[in-house]
Amino acid sequence: MERYLITLIAEAVNQSESVESKWKPSWEWIYKTSDYHHVSNLVYYKVMWSDDVRVLKWKERFETRYRNAMRLQERNLILRKQLEAELEKREMHSLFLGESMILEYYPRPEMRMPEPIELLVQKKRYDDARRLLRSMGFDEVRDGRGQGTGLFARIPDQKIRLYDALPFTGRKVRAWFREMPGELPKEDERSYIHCMNEETTYIYFICRLADKFARGQLEIRDIVDFWLLLSKEGPQLKWKEVREEIESMDLDTFGEYIVKLTGKWFGNMHFHEDNYILNDMQTYIISKGTLGRRESEDVLPLVTSVVDSYYRDLRKEERRRMREWRFPPIDYMVSSFPRLKKWPILLPVYWLIRLMKNRRFRKKRRARTEESRE
Repeated sequence: MERYLITLIAEAVNQSESVESKWKPSWEWIYKTSDYHHVSNLVYYKVMWSDDVRVLKWKERFETRYRNAMRLQERNLILRKQLEAELEKREMHSLFLGESMILEYYPRPEMRMPEPIELLVQKKRYDDARRLLRSMGFDEVRDGRGQGTGLFARIPDQKIRLYDALPFTGRKVRAWFREMPGELPKEDERSYIHCMNEETTYIYFICRLADKFARGQLEIRDIVDFWLLLSKEGPQLKWKEVREEIESMDLDTFGEYIVKLTGKWFGNMHFHEDNYILNDMQTYIISKGTLGRRESEDVLPLVTSVVDSYYRDLRKEERRRMREWRFPPIDYMVSSFPRLKKWPILLPVYWLIRLMKNRRFRKKRRARTEESRE
C-alpha cells in the first residue's frame, strides 16, 4: 500500500504516465495517509479522470484538497509580495524560508499543499516585525500560558511563522546558521530581502529534513520538496564543499541515506545493499515517528537527543505546574483568603497555610480510605 501511494505521488510530481496496475488498493487508506502527509492534492492528479467505482467515493475529497491548495497558494503569493514591500520599506533584513524557497521548483504552485509562510528577521528587529504583522491584520497565536508562539494568523486561513533564529535542535547546526540573514546575498532588485545560493539551500534542506526526522514530523511532502531540489540543482552543486559542511554538522550519514531514500521513492533508483535501512526509514516517516524509532537512531543520532530534550521539557513543564499549584498568584489566593486584599504582603504566610490545609485534607482522606478497606 505504501509503495502504491509513493508511486502515485512520483508519477504526479514527475508528470509521467501512470503504469497500469492490477492491484486494487484501499482508497480510504490512500486518502487518509496522503492527507496526513499533505500530498492528497498530488494524488488528485492521478485520480481526476478515473471512473473506477471505488475511487469515485473519495475523488471529491481529493478534489477539495486540491482546490484548497490552489486558493491558498494564490493568496500566499500575493501576501509574500506585500510582505516584501513592507520589509523593504521598514529596512528590515529578512529571509523567507521553507515553502517560499522550494515553491519555484514545483511545476505548478498548487502541486504543493501550503503551509505557513516562514520568515526570519534579525533578532534586534523581531519586535518591529511583530508590530508589522499586527498592522497587516495578523494576530499572534498564544500558548496555554498566554505567551506568544511566533505564529501569526489572519482570517480566513493565512499564517506566518516568524523567527529571530533558525529553530534547529542540533547545536552545530544552529551555529552554522547563526549569522543569517545578514551575511547572505540579496534578492534581485531588493536591498533587505536576502536569499541563499544553491549550496546553502541544499544544506538548509538537509538540516530541515534531519530536524523534522528527529522530531518524528517528517512528511512525504518534505521528501517531494527535496526530490525537486535535487532534480533541478543537483547536477551543478559544488558537492565537495557541500559534503564537508554537512559532515561538520554530523549529518553526513543521514544526508547519504535521505538522498538514497528520495531517489528510491521518486527517481526509480535501487540501493539493494541498503534496503533494510531505507525500509525502516520509510516506515518511520510514514508513521511520523511512531514506528521504527530505534532503528532510526542509527541513521541519525539526533533522534536520541530530541527524545531526551522532549522528556526534559516534560519534566520542566511538570515542575512549573507544581510550582504554580503550590504558590498561586495573589488574584487566585484572594478568593480563599479575602484578608490578602488589604494585606498583600502576607501572601507567603497564606501560601504556607494553604499547603498545611491541603496536607491535613490528604491525611484525612487517606485515613477514610484505609477505614473503608478494613
